[in-house]
Order: sequence, then structure tokens, then C-alpha cells
Amino acid sequence: MSRRSIAIGAVAIVTGSILMLSLAWGLKHAALSNPPVLGRPAPQLGIKPVAGQVLRIRELQGSPVVLNFWASWCGACVEEGGVLGKAFSENYGRIRFVGADNRDTPDAFQSYESRHPHPYPAGPIVLGTYQSYGVAGLPATFFINSQGVVVASFAGPLDETTLHHYLGMLS
Repeated sequence: MSRRSIAIGAVAIVTGSILMLSLAWGLKHAALSNPPVLGRPAPQLGIKPVAGQVLRIRELQGSPVVLNFWASWCGACVEEGGVLGKAFSENYGRIRFVGADNRDTPDAFQSYESRHPHPYPAGPIVLGTYQSYGVAGLPATFFINSQGVVVASFAGPLDETTLHHYLGMLS
């Protein structure tokens, strides 16, 4: 093997490693850098859970809220469902969790809930829009303090460590 081949191989390995590390860092820190709602009151949004009345985000003011936008067709949403469910149980009574089903048919929503039931209120958006939060892809999660102000957001599936970091911002 020639020196030139070794040098080209080494450059390719270093470049590939840098790209992979950048991608991993970006996925780990996929917070929306400047969503339109950051630092502002949470926009009007209401969901219709399977059982119960329409739940409006603004009615939850006085409690911190984790608002997660998801859909039945979103594989990453299924992945993070367990993480959110566990955090809901650990923070029951201290932090409210709400799942906003995004762009699903009623049948798809019902089917998803029968296979992966949410332990917290979740349902289709019936008041307001996901666009008012600046959601471009799913899943997307917004952290709303007890005054009703959006203090942080995260785009992509949450893992336990990342979720606990953001929950700390609500305390």
C-alpha cells in the first residue's frame, strides 16, 4: 500500500469521524434554537382526549406543563412515549403532561391509543394549531412554566437525561 493511499484513508476516517460526532451532538442537542413562542405566553391550544372534555393549555396555568406534539405515524414518537410516561409518573401532581396528536385521522388516533395508551391526557388538536408553536417536525416538546410562558422546547425524541434537564427548568 502506498503512502498516498494511507494518507487518503486517514483523511477519510478523520472526516467521517468528525461528521458522525457532529451529527450525534446535533441529535443530542436538538433544541429549537429560536422557536417563535420562546419567552412568550403559550399560544391557544386545545386537545380532545379519548375520555373527557376538551383540555385547553391555558387552563393549566398555575402548573408547569410539558406539551408534546406527536402522531401515530411517527416512529420516534413511539420511542419517546415510554420516557414521557415514566416522567409523568415521577412528577405526578407537580408537572402536567399533555399530548397533542398532530395531523392524524380519528381512526389512526384511536388505533394508536389502543396500542400505546398515554398515561396523561392526549388527543387530537381541536383548538389552535401546531404551527402557532413553530412545530416543523415530530416529535416536538414544549416546556411551559406555571405562569403559562414557554421557557424551552426540544425537537426530536427525548431521552431520560435530556427530559430531566428540561424538567429542571420548570422547577
